[in-house]
Amino acid sequence: MSNHMSMPLNEFAANIIEDGIIDAGEVKKIKERIYADGVIDREEADFLFSLSDATSGAKNDPSWQKLFVEALTDHVLKDEISPGILDEDEASYIRSKVESDGKIDDNELLLLVSVVSNAKSVPDDFNAFVLSALKTSVLKDGIIDKAEIEMIRKVIYGTGSGGGEGVDRAEADFIFDLNDATSGKNNHPSWKELFVEAITKYVLDDETSPGEMDDEEAIYLVNKIQKDGKIDDIEKALIDNIKAKAKSISTKFTL
Repeated sequence: MSNHMSMPLNEFAANIIEDGIIDAGEVKKIKERIYADGVIDREEADFLFSLSDATSGAKNDPSWQKLFVEALTDHVLKDEISPGILDEDEASYIRSKVESDGKIDDNELLLLVSVVSNAKSVPDDFNAFVLSALKTSVLKDGIIDKAEIEMIRKVIYGTGSGGGEGVDRAEADFIFDLNDATSGKNNHPSWKELFVEAITKYVLDDETSPGEMDDEEAIYLVNKIQKDGKIDDIEKALIDNIKAKAKSISTKFTL
């Protein structure tokens, strides 16, 4: 593979996946090739996805996952047309590639999280797609571990705020769904902190009634907390936190 800088990408890909895994030396050559001109173009992005699909689940070198996520994030967020923004074409491309084989593996999930957390803005339907994919992944084993909490935190509070500033309704729904599905399970202790913090932000850090719980927010919270017929310890902590921090609370909040 000495001519990896000049051979056609499809031939380069075939050589890499011949043994079914991507090792550290191959990752180094892939990075040299795709970053040679400082830009990840669409052909190179297709090349990366083809490698990932062909070796999904294999014992690849850890540096492969890192390169896959970083390079494809660069492809959509460091372009000349919409730098820092995931436009409709880019969102459609990433989604179609991720969904092409009917499953979302670890590399692809981390890519989705990376794009949403680093973008200044993303289409609403793409953000919803990422939340759905993340929820499916988190609930696969029925508990929320530390690594998953970090992904959740990135999607909600990402540096680029791709999902919008603060916590919106879709993100609040997502967080409540996760808590309902794992209530009483052996989740990582930091889940409680994230849940209380995020839902409090949704209620008190909004533009409509900052610092206050208005009627709409009160009805929403009551419905969400009572949805599964019980109030667990995390939801009790949320109620106490909001009551302690809110300047005023709607009379419709009956909990």
